Amino acid sequence: MSAIITSPDTATSADATWRVAGQVRWRLWEDEAAVYNGRTGDTHHLADFAAWVFAMLCRGPASATGLTRAAEEAVELRSGEAPGAAIGRTLALLRRLNLIEETRREQGR
Repeated sequence: MSAIITSPDTATSADATWRVAGQVRWRLWEDEAAVYNGRTGDTHHLADFAAWVFAMLCRGPASATGLTRAAEEAVELRSGEAPGAAIGRTLALLRRLNLIEETRREQGR
């Protein structure tokens, strides 16, 4: 499975659908995740909101819009940041770390 290289700006696009990258392995707990990137050899510790976003993507591909709706129903942000802004920022971070990738849109659909 190959990663799709996109500009950081697309990580915040509501139209993009994101998934956990194929070379990534993880362990999830209640409010944290340990994530190993097989391509880079890096291990990352995600806590709180970043762990929640990553866990949602472990369940299946999702868009920023879908994640924002889920966050509005399930998460209380301590920072007071709007859920949409927090999702965009977190997706951009996960993308920079090569932990997620944009799903390919199938031709003819």
